[in-house]
Amino acid sequence: MFQIALLPEYQGNNYGSVITDFTRSFAIEGMKTIYLDCWAGNEKLKGYYLNNRFEYLGDFPEEDYFISIFKYN
Repeated sequence: MFQIALLPEYQGNNYGSVITDFTRSFAIEGMKTIYLDCWAGNEKLKGYYLNNRFEYLGDFPEEDYFISIFKYN
């Protein structure tokens, strides 16, 4: 999957959790690791990842901003 986003009017309706759970099911079946990233300043999304059992790996530089990396395995 690449660049998944929910429009604001669909946020808070559990759609993100459905997508996240679906993706995690593939990782569990295939014993794979899922990596997610976001702009380091997006505290709402970072909190969402943490609440959904993703491990925070740190902030890493891109060309002119930082991204936060998370993983699940």
